[in-house]
This record gives sequence, structure tokens and C-alpha cells, in this order.
Amino acid sequence: MTNETGPGRQTILIVDDNPVNLGVVVDHLEQAGYDVLVALGGLEALDRVRFADPDLILLDVMMPDMNGFDVCRNLHGDPQYRDIPVIFMTALADVQDKVTAFAAGGVDFVSKPFQIEELLARVQTHLALRKATADLEARSRALEAEVEARRSAERLLRESEIRHRRLFESAGDAILVIDCADAMVVDANEKCAELLGLSRDRSALPFADLACFSERLSAQEVLAALREERQMKWPEWSWRQSDGEPVHAEVIGNTYEAGGRLLAQCTLRDIRVRKEAEARVRYLALHDSLTGLPNRTMLMDRLQQAIGHARSHHEQIGLLLLDLDHFKHINDSLGHFIGDELLEQVARRLRSVLTEGDIAARLGGDEFVVVATGVRGPHDAEQLARRISDNLLEPFFVQGRRLHAGASIGICLYPGDGDSPAALLQAADTAMYQAKKRGRGNHRLFSADLSMAADRWHTLSNDLHGACERNEFVLHYQPQISVETGGVIGLETLLRWHHPVQGLIAPGLFIPLLEEHGKMVEVGRWVLKQACLQNAAWQAQGHPPVRIGVNLSAQQFYRGDIVLAVREALLESGLAAEWLELELTESLTLDDTEATLRIMRELKALGVMLSLDDFGTGWSALGYLSRFPLDRIKIDRSFVRDLINDSSTAAIVNSILDLARQLNLDCVAEGVETAAQLEHLRLNRCPSIQGFFFSQGVEMQNIPALLRGTIPTAPLLDTLPQQRCA
Repeated sequence: MTNETGPGRQTILIVDDNPVNLGVVVDHLEQAGYDVLVALGGLEALDRVRFADPDLILLDVMMPDMNGFDVCRNLHGDPQYRDIPVIFMTALADVQDKVTAFAAGGVDFVSKPFQIEELLARVQTHLALRKATADLEARSRALEAEVEARRSAERLLRESEIRHRRLFESAGDAILVIDCADAMVVDANEKCAELLGLSRDRSALPFADLACFSERLSAQEVLAALREERQMKWPEWSWRQSDGEPVHAEVIGNTYEAGGRLLAQCTLRDIRVRKEAEARVRYLALHDSLTGLPNRTMLMDRLQQAIGHARSHHEQIGLLLLDLDHFKHINDSLGHFIGDELLEQVARRLRSVLTEGDIAARLGGDEFVVVATGVRGPHDAEQLARRISDNLLEPFFVQGRRLHAGASIGICLYPGDGDSPAALLQAADTAMYQAKKRGRGNHRLFSADLSMAADRWHTLSNDLHGACERNEFVLHYQPQISVETGGVIGLETLLRWHHPVQGLIAPGLFIPLLEEHGKMVEVGRWVLKQACLQNAAWQAQGHPPVRIGVNLSAQQFYRGDIVLAVREALLESGLAAEWLELELTESLTLDDTEATLRIMRELKALGVMLSLDDFGTGWSALGYLSRFPLDRIKIDRSFVRDLINDSSTAAIVNSILDLARQLNLDCVAEGVETAAQLEHLRLNRCPSIQGFFFSQGVEMQNIPALLRGTIPTAPLLDTLPQQRCA
């Protein structure tokens, strides 16, 4: 039977998982006068066919959930839909594919790309063929019925009634028959009785008494509509059964005459499964699928509502942004399943701390947000942050493992720190990063100073891109002095950034930015090259040769092919390798691995010197000194600073000097600023020093004068021998 949604209109279902392929086809089919339905997959197509009963199906072959051949076989195996013509649309051109298509039940095969005129012609042909076939079958059935009626009209009528009753009772949809004259239910199949809660004795039941008409739609309105239109469709009826179970159904009604009475038949199609799926989709759109907490979308909506309420009632809101400490390490080392379960447990603990009216949400990753309504000020918000921190400090037990996961928390308040969800989140994020800088497990309130610092951080981050190409980086050099001779024996290269607007930027500010943005390899290679070129130039000018030290970052050492970079810098500058010293800082986090040893040995094979910077601050394994091919250690300035006033520190420095001598390592003390420090180091036979007592970092153009001993420096000139160059 042809399904028509309007006079003379036929329905075509297009099944294709690529929406791009559908637009042009749909437009042309609709312009040709067809009603077009779309399904984006095989399973969806099977559902659409049962609901829409299309007159023709245009079916793609390659789809992710179920291929077109299987869809067609499913339809062809169902007597109710086997007569629907299926035209395959695919880019497959193999003959076997066409054989498979026809074997599956298809009537035609259109290869992509196709001409729309060809497709329309094939559609019109198969629809006409189906209609002709249906007409022929109807005519044949009518002829058979007429012949059979002549033989035994009574037997035919009885058998027809039996078939009708059997079909009526076994129908997949619920069917309700109403007498339009007295508005009484005259018949209902078992499915209808199940949906409406009817008893098996359905005689003399007033149509108006059915529960499904109690609210949205009255029985009188339904009957009036059917009498006028003869056929009506209601997208949805909803009611509750006697046990409280909600029921949702699509209803199609039509009227007909039988036995001199006007009857109305309502077909109710149960759509509870579809409604549940739609509710699930809505839930997932607003909630985090892992923890069940509101996601960012729902958080922004709820926070906007909370701001509106707080504004009208002159209240405050506290917003806390949590970032779990060490979660990345747990996730990377123990796996995502452990990490996911830990996040679920964190979400449950957050719920347990909050009061009614507060909101907990997950932004993504290991970031959570808490919105506390009705807070009286910063004190209340900080108290909540402490409760959360204390709660999270208790160990977590995940799949037999004992884990610890504290949080760094940034706090801001409405209206003082922002008047919109985006502004509040930005303020809390700024405060959270400041809390992290204080150390893990801290919280920090937002302030205007933090905002200014964050703005400057972001400004410098943007300006840092291209700074090297714009020649904004320059090198200064701090001399290293021989305690025995007083001569300059080395220069440590110091990187400086001359910002075009803000002037000289402190290295402690922009070096972390370079590392964060992955620029240290590029800038470090430039520093290495320029230092070698400059040292070679000074030697070519006749100045006594001195070692030039260049610090290496972890990114350079492990990711920047440092051996190749050093080799190229030496070759391009012509500097002898013995005059280049590479300083390995604690930030390298060196481990005793073959990879580390291999890189260091390759560097030594080039002939350069290797020194260990900041010695004593974090290098607890003395095995480094014997295992690594080092030439020199540099005593950290923190030890030199407390050398005179702290006997324990003095003992440590003396031990380092003794250790260096026993291992045949050179040694330099950094941060020497007083004559007392110098004298102590001299008495304990420290070979060389470096610090402000002699000189700060010196610009490139002043180094020749320094090497000649013509630059006035600190009082060290009077305390050391007068030989100025080694």
C-alpha cells in the first residue's frame, strides 16, 4: 500500500551515514513532489521503516553500524516490508557487489557519483512499477474475491472476519475502535488493553473515561477531529497507568463505516523506548558521562541562574576551581582505568562535602568546579576549600591500590571578582595557578594583583613568539675568577630579553615561559651558537682564551639533539672544543640511565667540558659524580650565602670541596658577594669563584676591557693577586 502524507505524495526514505551526501538528493526529491525522510545508519533505518512505511528506499552500502546489504535482507525477510523497493547507492563498482545487492532484495543499483536526473528517473520508474504491481494484485484479489463470493459469500465473510480478528489481535500496535455516535469503546486488541489498562471485558466503556485523555486532549476533541478530517495524526499522547508507569504513544486515527455505524479506529504506537533514548541523550548533553556531575554546558547555565538570583537578592557566590595534584602521574603510570575510577571517587567526595543548593561540576580532565551559593564572604569560601582539601587528603583505594590525590584550589567571589560565568571561571583559574605555585594542596583567593600578574604572563607569552627572530634576545657574560691568580678563567653566558615595551625582562620570568611553550630548544641553540662565535671572535682579536659556559635545559638535553647542535656550533664558529663548557643544571632531572650516559659521553667525545651546576640543592646520589664524565662542579649560591653565619652550611661547603679534590674535579663557588665569603673559600682551597663581589653580568662590548683588566670592579681587585687574566 502506498504511504501518502498528502494528496498524491509518496514517501522516500534515504539512508546514508554521510550528511554531506544527502543535501542535494533531498532537495531534488522534494522539488519532484516527494516527502523525504532521512536515516543516518542501518539500525535507524529499520526503525524509521517500521514507523513511516515508506514507498521507496534509497540505501547506501557502506555504513558503520550495519551495511546496506544486511539492512535490505532484514527488510526482505519481513513480509510487511518486503515489497518496498530498495535502490542501492554506492561507490562500489565490483560486479560481485551488484550481485550481492540484488541477492539481498534490491531492485536497482546506482553507482556514485550519479546524475540526479538518472536517479529521479529510476525512482519514478520503480514507484510506478510498485503502484502498477499493487494495482494488479488488488485487481487480482478483487477478481478472486468476486469468484469466491459467487461460490460461497457466507463462507468468505466468515473467513474474512476470522482473518480480521486474528490480524487485529496480533497487531504490533495497540488498536482501539470507538463508536462515534455514542462515544463508546467497542473493541480493543490485547496490546491496547495492556497500554491503557483495560480489562478483558471492554464492552460499554465510555471513550471519555480513558486515562490518556485526562489532561492534554479530550475524547470529544478527538472524535470531533476525526468526524471532520476522517484521518488525523497526533505526535504524542502521554498518560500514566494505574501503577504509575508513564506511557508515551504516537496515535493515528481514522473513521470508517461498518454495519451502518460510523466507527473511529485509533492506532497507538508505543514510543516509550524512543522517549527513554531521547531522555538519555538530553542527560548526556548536560552531564559528565564518567562522574555524573554537570558538565561545562550545564555549569554555565546553572551558574548564570545563580548569578541572577544573587543579583536580585544582593547575595554573594563563591566559585572554587579544583585541579587534582599528581593526577597526570597516576593516569600515566597506572592507566586510564585507575584514573577514571579515581575521578569517580573524587566526585562522590565532593558531593558529600557540599550542602543543598551548591553545585559541583567537572570541566574535563582532572578539573572540577564548585559553586557555593549564599556565602557571606571570603571566609566562608576558604572554609569550604579547607573542608574539600581535608576530605581529599584521606587516601583513595582504587582496585586494591592506596592512592593520594589532593587538590590545588582557586577561589573567587561574585560580584567582586566577576559578574559573568566566564569572568568568574577566569578569575578562579588565575587563583588556582597561583595556588599551585605555592606548592601542592593549597588554595588561593583571587585578587586584582593576581589578575595583573596573569595578564602580564599572557602578554609576555604572546610577545615571546618571534622574539628570537626579532633579535630581542642578547647575551651577557659573568666572569669566573681564579682564587689563586685573580685572573679571569671563564665566562658564564647569561640570556637576557630586551622587551620592546617593558624593557629588560628578568630571566626568572621568561625562561619558564620558553620552557612552557617549547621554545628552549630553538633559543638554546641560538645561545650556544652566539656564545661560540663571540668567544672565537675575542680570541681572534688577541685576547687570552677563556672557557665560555652555556647552560643546558632539559628540553635541549633530551629533545634537541644537543650533540648535533654543539658540533654545528663549534664547526661554524671555529672555536676549539676545550674552550666550551656545558653546564648541566638541576632542572635536567638527570637519571642514571644509559641514554643520559650516552649523550654525555658523546659530548665529551667532542672535547667539550661538562660541569654540574647548583650542586648540593637536589643531587642526593653521590654516584653521579663517579659515574658521569664530569669536569667540574659548581657550589650553589644558597650555600655560599649562609657560609659565614651557619656552621652546618660551612661544613657542607668544606665537604663538597674535599669531595671534588678526591674525585679530581674542578670546583667553582657561585654567588660570592662579600670579602668574608671569599676569605673562607680561599682558606679552604676553593679553586675559583663567581659572583657580584667581583662582577655582575657584563654586556658583550665590555668583555675585552674586562679581560685586559681595565674595567673598575668590586673590592676584589684589592684582595686578589693583580694578575688579571689566566
